[in-house]
Amino acid sequence: MIDGGHDRLMCDLITNAIDIAIMTTCGPSWDDRRLPLWSERVIVALPAQHPFCARSMINWSDFANERMLFPQRGPGPELERLLTAKLHGSGPQRILHHDVSLDRLLSLVGAEYGMLLMLEGATGVHYEGVVYREIHEEEGPTRLDFAAYWRQANNNPTLEPFLAMLRERHPDLTAGT
Repeated sequence: MIDGGHDRLMCDLITNAIDIAIMTTCGPSWDDRRLPLWSERVIVALPAQHPFCARSMINWSDFANERMLFPQRGPGPELERLLTAKLHGSGPQRILHHDVSLDRLLSLVGAEYGMLLMLEGATGVHYEGVVYREIHEEEGPTRLDFAAYWRQANNNPTLEPFLAMLRERHPDLTAGT
């Protein structure tokens, strides 16, 4: 298994360095095989003393001029692009990139070093001084969709059983539409 940003994983798929990539669907289009999997809410991790913690809802426009932390791997680059798009270029001037794991970034949030955009699947662990809140749009909570991507021509014998397991747990409800 490897972890990486959307661009790296797509490049690795194209060059046969990996057999399958599970990642968000917000990236360049893929003209080979794809299986929709699940959706996750976009969450912000806030320092417990931040004024946003008293609010029940946080909107994208609230992040203008806030210090934001982003991991350089995983969904970090996609979340940064999403923030930039939602703020229409008038985004925070203080974006800090770190090549560390999510737990290290959450420790920085707890130390009031900035805010962190993340996905709801990573909110299961409690960090001292960190509060999680959903980010909302007009339609409700912001969500990112995930899918599995692979090449039809891939002949690795372990790929098909893995895809069968994914299809069992995440049936493609769009098939036949």
